[in-house]
Amino acid sequence: MAVSRWLRIAAAVGGVLVLTWVSAGPAPALSRPAGSAASGELVYVASVGSGPVTAYAASSSGSVTPARTVDNPNTAGTVWDPWGVTFDATGHLFVQSFLSNATTFVFPPGAHGGTPPSRIFEVQAPDNSSIAVDAQGFEYVLGGESGSSLAVAPPGASGIPGNSYFVPPVRTITLDGSFNPWPGLLSVGSKNEVLAAVGRFQRNAIEVFAGGAGGGASPVRVISGPHTGLDSCSAPCKVSITFSPFTGRIYAAVSTGATTHISVFAGNASGDARPVRTIEGPATGLAGMVVTGIADSQFNGTIYAMVKTSQFGTGRINAYGRSADGNVAPLRSFTDRGSGFANAAGIAITKW
Repeated sequence: MAVSRWLRIAAAVGGVLVLTWVSAGPAPALSRPAGSAASGELVYVASVGSGPVTAYAASSSGSVTPARTVDNPNTAGTVWDPWGVTFDATGHLFVQSFLSNATTFVFPPGAHGGTPPSRIFEVQAPDNSSIAVDAQGFEYVLGGESGSSLAVAPPGASGIPGNSYFVPPVRTITLDGSFNPWPGLLSVGSKNEVLAAVGRFQRNAIEVFAGGAGGGASPVRVISGPHTGLDSCSAPCKVSITFSPFTGRIYAAVSTGATTHISVFAGNASGDARPVRTIEGPATGLAGMVVTGIADSQFNGTIYAMVKTSQFGTGRINAYGRSADGNVAPLRSFTDRGSGFANAAGIAITKW
């Protein structure tokens, strides 16, 4: 049942009319990196389907092959359909499947090829799109069908095959938004707060909740309003987010057709907050595209965005300087030589 529901959703989302914007606007500003190249960092990409999670050197440019892959473990009783990827503080890789029992796979640091997962769990199902892990090890999984919900799994959650790897959530939060089948909707901020991008018919939002098992059902603060730029598109508008411990900023990639943009907010932003910077314009490579994932280097603050022609179209990863603002060109771009990132979804960056 979950698979057939998803096929209908994919037809609606993947068939979006792609707009292009040609403008003779102001000359592009120059995007400058803050610091040297992010040597040693890898950008991990989740791709929808049964193929591997792939990783690329953060300094990549042009058409490249993966520096590392993490393969489908083909574990009985699970479905491998990567939508979200993230890392915990010790370098464990979390891969979130979307379909069926929506399993979460956890791999040890440095996993590659056929390295088996160290643990597997399912905290809610079906149709999970995003995952985040806080400094205390609590795991947050966003999913839902008629509405969006955020399930919190205990640190070290591990299920067993006979029970579909199910682990009871220590807490479940109903989000103030509609079902939004899009990756990159979760992140964790300072003070172990969890941030969720919420799709609404009007005024999309970033809702911030106290983390862990004992937080309340209501957000501690909400970023939403006409000045935020989050609500500058009609449904089904998509927003991918990340919080950077390196810069203390919140990054929101808002896919709005001709005006797709990346907005940067203060880490404590609340209400109808204006972004401190917005990357937008024909030079950025964002116009007419959608952004399915966004990540920020913890080495020098470089911003990485998975930029695609449509949710399931080909794409590239654009890298922007830490202080990029306005109509700036990417520092560099790269794509997968084989797949062209056709099914790419969420991304994450790590030093491991």
